[in-house]
Amino acid sequence: MSQYIKLLSDISFMTGLIGYPEYIERCEVADWLEDSGNHISDPRISNEDNEESHSEDDYRDDSHEIEERPSKSSNPGNDDSPWLELLMMNQWMFTIGDEDCYPSVPHGHFQKKTRKWPKLNPYTGRVFTDVHKENAGMRLKKRDMRELWSDPDFIGHCRKQVLWYSDFAPSYGFPRARRGKLIFPKWR
Repeated sequence: MSQYIKLLSDISFMTGLIGYPEYIERCEVADWLEDSGNHISDPRISNEDNEESHSEDDYRDDSHEIEERPSKSSNPGNDDSPWLELLMMNQWMFTIGDEDCYPSVPHGHFQKKTRKWPKLNPYTGRVFTDVHKENAGMRLKKRDMRELWSDPDFIGHCRKQVLWYSDFAPSYGFPRARRGKLIFPKWR
């Protein structure tokens, strides 16, 4: 059965239906299903031993007013970083060169690139704490979405990430881009 899972995963990745991280995850699940000696642990369960554990309250930002926080700041102190980063709303790090396409291209990581979760989908304002697990309490409000998409630096950064990802994974079809991958939402 694992050979069929891998075949369908190969086809899905090559046609752009899934991104690279999901392709890797499907291959790991196929290997786990094939393992009869229970030598491989279940890849669907997150490995929390190596990651920082955070409660939902750790991700809450008590300053919901836009006036109280800077809208953006770059990362000038870290010139050695292999990524081009943009910190938005003083909490979401957007990175050019991020190979992950979940939940969107681009997407924001909470406070720093190396933190795997939570992730922000800037198109919808939804925040995910794991694959397909949304934290509705962290969802961006309409005024936050207006602030985000009215910033020309952010739009330029998104454009660069989309172009970079198109070169990185040319078969990825940007499935949610209805009008084209470089047409971004206009929040009013």
